[in-house]
This record gives sequence, structure tokens and C-alpha cells, in this order.
Amino acid sequence: MANLEQLFQEACQRNDVDGVKSLYSKHPNLLDEIIKACQRSDDPLLITACLPGSLEAAKEMARLWPQLASIKNQRGETTMHLLSTDGDAEMVQTFGEINRELCLEVDNSSMIPLHRTALEGNSDVIRALVSICPESLEKLTSNGETALHLAVKKSRADAFQALVDEAKSHRKEHLFTWKDKEGNTVLHLATLNKLKQIVELLIRENSNRRIMIRINTVNKQRQTALQLCNANSQDSAFKEIGYIIQQAIAQQYPQLPADGTANSRRNQTRWPIQTRNVLLMVVVTIAAAFFTVACNLPDSLLREDTLAVKTLHADKDDVLSKLPTVVYIMIFNSAGFLSTMFAIVLLVWPLHLRTFVLFLVICTAIVYILLADEIIPKFYVKVGKSSISSNGLVWSLVLALILFGMAVLSMGKFTLSFWRFICLRRNRTNPRGNSLEDLHEITAL
Repeated sequence: MANLEQLFQEACQRNDVDGVKSLYSKHPNLLDEIIKACQRSDDPLLITACLPGSLEAAKEMARLWPQLASIKNQRGETTMHLLSTDGDAEMVQTFGEINRELCLEVDNSSMIPLHRTALEGNSDVIRALVSICPESLEKLTSNGETALHLAVKKSRADAFQALVDEAKSHRKEHLFTWKDKEGNTVLHLATLNKLKQIVELLIRENSNRRIMIRINTVNKQRQTALQLCNANSQDSAFKEIGYIIQQAIAQQYPQLPADGTANSRRNQTRWPIQTRNVLLMVVVTIAAAFFTVACNLPDSLLREDTLAVKTLHADKDDVLSKLPTVVYIMIFNSAGFLSTMFAIVLLVWPLHLRTFVLFLVICTAIVYILLADEIIPKFYVKVGKSSISSNGLVWSLVLALILFGMAVLSMGKFTLSFWRFICLRRNRTNPRGNSLEDLHEITAL
């Protein structure tokens, strides 16, 4: 058996396709013996045969005995693992086309071939593996690491760039926010390893909206990447990386000073979040009040029917004076309710669970509309040759009321801004003409 294995190796090393075919035709039933011999060895027969210049012979052996490509050695490595480690992109492409599942086989260290080549830093092999099996980008090691994490840990900048390009092209941007078992993202690891080039790459791609990273994400030690830099501020490399991250935060949050510390940033950014939470609570409470009003109208209002006829003529009747009180209540109540629904959408839009909240808002709005349809009295208003139902009239007036309210608020905001501009202009022209109290009043506007 050893002589036969050696004959196969020599035929592959000579790239002798005919020799491989001849040996196979003479010994077609020896696959089990070959597999057992391969499993006892650190390097399977197909691996030792796959030397540079033996591509065609190795392909022929893999075609004749495809099971050989899946055999693992004592370290749990398949042909694809060892080829990926050796950096032979052409062989990787060849065997990947024969059996793409080889790209997802794990060794005894829970690593797939992409993890191994990320550690070695071979960009060509990375592109070949991902082109064969894009899902391999999402596979994790036993420590919860992606290939991106491994490339950063080993300071493989070129390999990391290749992985970034592949992740973007296959729309797997979520990998850049993935945390390993220590809670570290690739930005954390790049900062810890003082890899300025990779940090700059992540920040640049994030600012261009090509990938998504969360600069203020914390690890299990409750530290952001910027806090890691501040904790090692004596090191010049950490200082440079910290400055890069500070500039990125300054662009993302222009209201904050670019030179603030991590703690001051956190304290300053906490207020907008608290304000939004308070507003959301108030708006939800108001929306609940509007909904409760619609559900609990007095029976006297629901039974009220001041219309002698079910059709009003706009050119003959005073329509507004003849409408039941419940119609006016539903107009203002509906305008308030829909406005609060819109406000809730605006407030929850930055949240990650906004899809679920939007679904609830839509369902609540639909229930309210169906409820209002049952409450509104049924009649028609005739305008010329056309007529509009009571529901159509109410919802038209609701929309008009909302638009009118928005216009009034916008006009008020514009008026205040214009008045402030005039006051500031007057103050610049006559700097001593205003007291300190006047200046405070102008600023408050």
C-alpha cells in the first residue's frame, strides 16, 4: 500500500494526468485503503500530491476520488485547510469548484479555511475562498471570532482590506459590529494592537457609508475604543489612534467639541437621549389619552342625531352649524391622535427596533380608524353634483387641521428666528445699547 501511495504522489508531482488515470484503472477498489492511510498521516495523499506545477494531476485525482478532498488528518485539517495555509489560490479555486462544502469544514481548532488564510494574510486566497463560499465570512471560531477579527489580531492589514472588500461586495456589513467572546469589535482589536492603518480604514469606510461601525460600542470591560486609547495615553501610537477616533466622533456628533474626553462626550450625549425618552413617554401618554377618548365617548353624544335629513346641501344649508357635536370631537381628537403617531415615528426612527415599533404604530392607527368609522354618524354633504360621505368629510378636515397646525408652528419658528436675527444685528451695530439682561433674552429666543 505504501508503494502504491508513493506511485500516486510521484505521478501527481510530475503532473502526469495519464499516470494518475492508469493507476486508478489498475487499482479502482483501493479507495478505502488509501483513505485509512491518509487519516493516519499528518498530510493526506492529495495534499502531498498538490505541489506547485501539479494542478492538472491533482484535479484528476480529486475528480476520480472526490472523497479524498474531504479526508482530515490528525489535526482535523482537510485539503482546503492546508492549501489555504500554503497560499495556493489556484489550487483553492480548483478544489472549491469541485466541492464548495470544503470551505466550511472545521479543524480541531474550530477554524475553517478562511480563518486559516486570514491568519496567514494571503489576500488572493481570501478572495478565492469567499468567491466560492460567501457564507464563510460569517463563520465563527470557538472564541466567537470572524475572519476579520483574526486578520486584525495577527496585524494582517492586506488580508483585512481584502476581507473588507469582500464583506462589502456580499452585503455583510454587519460583520464590522460583531463582537467576539470578550465583547471586542474589530475596531477594539485594531486599537489594542495599535494598527493605525486599519483604524483609519474603518473610520474612512464608515464615514463614506460603505460599512457600518459603532464607534461608541463597549466591550465586556465597558470600554469603547476611545477609552482604550485614553487608558494608554502615554503611548504615542494610542494618542494618534485616539485623535483619529475623536475626529470621527466629532463628524458624527458635530454639536460636541472635537477635543473632549470620552467621559465628557458620554455625559453630553446622554442629554439628547434622555430628552428623546421623555418626549416619547409624553407623546405616548397623549396618544393613549386620545385613543381613550374615542373609546369612551358618552352615550348621549353617540345617540345624538341633530340631522333631520341624511343629506346636506352645501349651497343651501349651513353645514357646520348642523353637524353633530361628536363630529367635531372626532375631527380634533383624530388630528391629535395621528399627530402623536407621527411624532412617535420620528422619535423611534433612530432605534434599532424601529421596524417592530412602526408595525405597532400602524396597527394602532388602523384600529383607531376603524373605530372612528363606527363612531362618526352616517350622512352625506352634497356640493354641486358631487357628494362626500361623513367619513370622507371628517378625514379631509383632519388632514386640513394637521397641515394648518404644521404651517402655524413653522411660521412661528421662522418668526422667532427672524426676530433673533434682527436683535443680534442690532446688537452688533450698537454693542453698548443692550444690557446683559437684553442679551440673555435675545439668546433665549
